[in-house]
Amino acid sequence: MCALPSPTQAPLDGYRSLRDAPSLEPRNNPWIRNCVLCVTGGVVSAALGPILDLDTAIAWGGGALGVGAGAAVSYNGYRATIRAEETDRAIEQLCRLTAAPPTRDVMTATRWSGQWPGRPGRITVRYQSAALLLDEQWEPRVVELLSQQNWGRYRIQKHNTRKRRLVLVPDTRSVSETHLSPELVKATRTILALLGPTGKITKHETDSSTGDLLAVEATHEVGHRLESEGYRARVQRVVSVNLPGRWRARWNLETDWVRFEVRPTFPKKLYNPAGLVDEKSAVDLSDLAHSDYDSVAISYGEDEDGNPMVWRPAIDPHFMLVGASGTGKTVTAHTLLTQLTAHGWPVWVVDGKGVEFLGFQDWPNVQIVASHMEHQIAVIHRFWKLMETRYSLIVNGEATEADFEPVVLFIDEYADFRGNLLNWYSSIKGKGDPTKPKTLQEVASIGRKGRTAKCHMVLGTQRPDAEYFGGDMRDNFRQRVSMGRLSPQGAMMMWESATTGVGIPRGCRGRATSVNDHNQAVEIQTYFTPDPRKTAPDTEDAAVLDRLRPIEVRHERLVILDPDPGGTEDGEEEIRFHHVTGAPWARAANHPNLDPVARRKTRADSETARRASSPMAMLNLDTPAVRGPAHDSQTPKEEHAVLVPASPVRFDRPHLQVVPDSDSDVDVDDWEGYGESEDTAPVDLVAGDLILLDEDAGIWVVVDNEPDIYGDDSGDDMVGLTWRGDGDAEGMLDIPLDVTVQVRRPLALAT
Repeated sequence: MCALPSPTQAPLDGYRSLRDAPSLEPRNNPWIRNCVLCVTGGVVSAALGPILDLDTAIAWGGGALGVGAGAAVSYNGYRATIRAEETDRAIEQLCRLTAAPPTRDVMTATRWSGQWPGRPGRITVRYQSAALLLDEQWEPRVVELLSQQNWGRYRIQKHNTRKRRLVLVPDTRSVSETHLSPELVKATRTILALLGPTGKITKHETDSSTGDLLAVEATHEVGHRLESEGYRARVQRVVSVNLPGRWRARWNLETDWVRFEVRPTFPKKLYNPAGLVDEKSAVDLSDLAHSDYDSVAISYGEDEDGNPMVWRPAIDPHFMLVGASGTGKTVTAHTLLTQLTAHGWPVWVVDGKGVEFLGFQDWPNVQIVASHMEHQIAVIHRFWKLMETRYSLIVNGEATEADFEPVVLFIDEYADFRGNLLNWYSSIKGKGDPTKPKTLQEVASIGRKGRTAKCHMVLGTQRPDAEYFGGDMRDNFRQRVSMGRLSPQGAMMMWESATTGVGIPRGCRGRATSVNDHNQAVEIQTYFTPDPRKTAPDTEDAAVLDRLRPIEVRHERLVILDPDPGGTEDGEEEIRFHHVTGAPWARAANHPNLDPVARRKTRADSETARRASSPMAMLNLDTPAVRGPAHDSQTPKEEHAVLVPASPVRFDRPHLQVVPDSDSDVDVDDWEGYGESEDTAPVDLVAGDLILLDEDAGIWVVVDNEPDIYGDDSGDDMVGLTWRGDGDAEGMLDIPLDVTVQVRRPLALAT
């Protein structure tokens, strides 16, 4: 396998290395000799004056003249040498471009300006083969090559195809580079080299306080080359690599316009900015007009420009959160919860893990947090029942949609909840019960019909599998956020694109992909909302929670009572599924024995809690029986087992030994979910694949756009890739088409 070339490595135009490329014979520069002769002549003149009885003034004048002539020869000779070296460098590059042997007949540079070392005012390029004219990109390549020298930008003034001669002059149509900052000069050269001879810089923006370059706008006439998304991404990465900071491009292919601008940096943590109680959230229920409902917008993050991303439940009734564990999915759900309750909406929570929403059990307007399976299916059933009841009121003419108050159901970790539900249902399912629990049908029904009844749902899961999110179930969740990096399969399920969201860096918690108001998938940073259960008092997180907490409690907390299956004369009836879903509800204040908030206040001390949560307590071995010493070894009846409290018992055990490393040790895979490494052609790579960037350091990066195939100056086919690594690192690679690279594919695609 060939090593990957450096992202900044230039093509060598058919030669294996610069050492193999032919070079010109060195020039003979006699200026040092001439300078020495002049100075020597002056010294001799001054020395021979007294001997030849010449006038002192004449003798010293001759000496000064010789030294002055030597200085002039030295200045002009050294400048001519520098000009010759720059010219020879350009000639050698032109020879490789025109496939000509190394000769100075290829180019002549004349009419040099008077500065040091100056720039040629006229460049004449001669070529031998008329076949070069068949390549429409040959002339732009000549212009780009000469414009990349130290002379500034050039344009073609005249092309005599009969004599096979190109005449180039400095491009004075653009603003003079002498008044531009070095950063803008480099940006201009880089961008125009990418856009070709038709490119033109039209505008640039700088920071008024620091003078840093912020943006450059340009026009072009190469829209046909920019049709490929991969090529546009590669152009953007070239600009970003060559200029300070991270740059992005905004293209308008219809008008042949592009804007390159510095990409803003996402903050590592973005606190939830909400908390000021809106006047609409403090009105009475009777004043909750439909117009107020339509204007509610729940912000959950910001894009890289600081624009808030919002959810409008009146337009998109349901919200889907997708992301692996540790990506910030639950934290984003907490953000939605705090803002919904600030509007006075009642919230019901099905906590799939059972511990992620415990801190919100006493949060204002959160009516119930169901952590046990029996309570979770009861919450979903009652929510579905509420929706059906509202539909009946509309049908019977007893109410309209404007009379309904919005209610929100949170279902966290739906995949885990669904699996646990199926396992639990198999243990309670009785004769005549359906094969699957009706709870799954009720969730799907809420997704289809909830909007009209103002019954909204926020659903979180680790992956939108087609098994339970196929068809209209997924289509009903138009408001979506994918947390962290997606696999190409997950991206297709989520965004119907194999490239969207696959390049999100793993090391950035809260980084996600969502759709903005223009229906464009964008990278965002979601807001951070602390968990009240894990927040220490008098901290910044505690202050944020105080700001987010709703002032008015408009909805009482509720509890679910134990189901009452009734009984017969022979005994109690067995609890069935319909008994659990139909369990009665009550106000939490009337049942403190069932209220988790009231029970939390009577929590035992920390020492007791630690002992109760230990593995020994789970095994009923928290008070071990230890054989105590016999008081009298001669009296067997006095031998007995002494019960000693667990805490003071100390068992002797051998010291830990250091086990040396061995070849059989299992390495921890930092890229779990990807297949084994294999060699593949770069043209077969797809967005979402891992490629080995640095074999010695073991650095893998993600391909974040489809590969782009292009031809370099020597006619060889190359594959352009753009990649993104952990910690927001990004870059580009140009790989020859005939080499192989090491790749790891997502497991669903691994062969």
